[in-house]
Amino acid sequence: MHIPILGEGTCVYLVTSDEMRCFDHDTIHRFGVPAIVLMDHAGRAIAERVRELCPEKVVVLCGKGMNGGDGWVAARWLRYAGIEVEVLSSCDPAALQGDARTAHEAAARFGVPWRIYEPGSIHQSLAGFGRSRRDRAVLIDALLGTGVSRPAEGVVAQMIEEANASSAYIVSADLPSGVDASTGEVPGPAILAHETIAMAAEKLGTAVTPGAIHAGRVRVADVGIPVDPARVQASYVSPAAFGRRFGFRSAMSHKGTFGKVGIALGQMPGASRLASLAALRAGAGLVVVAGARAEASLFAPDIVVREGSDPAQLLQDVDAVVVGPGLGLLGREARTWLYDLVRAGVARGVIDAEALAAVAHGGQFDPVAGEFVLTPHPKEAARMLGWDARQVQARRLEAARTIAARSQAVTLLKGHRTIIAHPDGRVRVNPTGSSALAVAGTGDVLAGVIGALLAQGLDAFDAASLGAWLHGLAGERAGEDWTEVAVTASDVIARLPDAVRAYRAEVDGSE
Repeated sequence: MHIPILGEGTCVYLVTSDEMRCFDHDTIHRFGVPAIVLMDHAGRAIAERVRELCPEKVVVLCGKGMNGGDGWVAARWLRYAGIEVEVLSSCDPAALQGDARTAHEAAARFGVPWRIYEPGSIHQSLAGFGRSRRDRAVLIDALLGTGVSRPAEGVVAQMIEEANASSAYIVSADLPSGVDASTGEVPGPAILAHETIAMAAEKLGTAVTPGAIHAGRVRVADVGIPVDPARVQASYVSPAAFGRRFGFRSAMSHKGTFGKVGIALGQMPGASRLASLAALRAGAGLVVVAGARAEASLFAPDIVVREGSDPAQLLQDVDAVVVGPGLGLLGREARTWLYDLVRAGVARGVIDAEALAAVAHGGQFDPVAGEFVLTPHPKEAARMLGWDARQVQARRLEAARTIAARSQAVTLLKGHRTIIAHPDGRVRVNPTGSSALAVAGTGDVLAGVIGALLAQGLDAFDAASLGAWLHGLAGERAGEDWTEVAVTASDVIARLPDAVRAYRAEVDGSE
């Protein structure tokens, strides 16, 4: 029997350890599939993938739980295939229980060599093997499973550190040992895998950073465990979820069909210019920039410019507002502007940069009414929460969810694997983007894109999600054209049409 292994991006659902435990339980107790059968499917999926790497030697690191049982099964299937394989166990296999013990006994009877790990055992087992095509060695990490959230300690921590120091190609079973399956947090030593074989569905902890960095490339193995999307709160952003609500136009449409975006101009007009141009490229029917220094000569002729001291009054006829890009010291006035805009009927928009202080500072939140999206980067999120930026980066999922819950606004936390959190607890993770976006002004571009999608009628959660996907893909395409080092924010705007075309192609292909 062949165990199907899906490629990247094929399975959009992301499960927590609790959700996966429920799906496991249902498969075993409701559908009557024995747990040892599921373990055999998991181990065989790992073995099949490792065989594709054409290794000369495989060393399997097995822990004492069910994840270790998957490793013993993988070793047995590799031995059956004639590949040189050895198991290093974190404990005496006599201490194993249940299906993990059964898996060990079957592997031992099949002739799989094994020994209990001692410091230096991994290096000894890999002696003479490197990562060249002729003598590639593979390490299978089957030490800790989805049920472990505490830091790796003792022998397991030693095994992790020795594995990371080796030259072997590392494949993790389900998730890298030491990564929290539900949060992506890395509280202690953790495997740095080249790839991870996830069972049934990718775990949320390998989709968000820092866990995603440790997981490498993630492939999903169909091991016979049904995943019910209605019981899952997290997913990757996927164009198929939005369909033709964006990117497809009727012949009878006009500029009013696609909404009017208003952008509050602050002390740095360049940021507002980037946001306004991005909004146009993302399909807004009309873009209005308003502020005390709103000189028409600063903006493209495609943009309507309104000069005045009260942006809230000047923008009260728009469908969505973008407040924050380039505000500078005017950010302290954003709360008044937002209140006036909401009172005037503009109940949707993007709050970015300095304007975020109008919503929260030092952990004190003033909830936002309406369909608003908050778009902090890690340092801004830290100021909102009263944390430091390192805490935010270590606990990105918690940070995004906390801001969303306390502000009652959809929160988009920028960075590698951008997180979009809904106040009700739902989460989406954006798979697009690259380091090409690590340059000033790209956040302003993102704010403009999301503002355009809000003006076109998408709700805050969908606008933030699709906006992140389009923006990330435009960044990737710009990096391909100009290299990730040389990209500017304007280059990202120039590649938004490419992202729109890619979106349309994916939607057409999914129908």
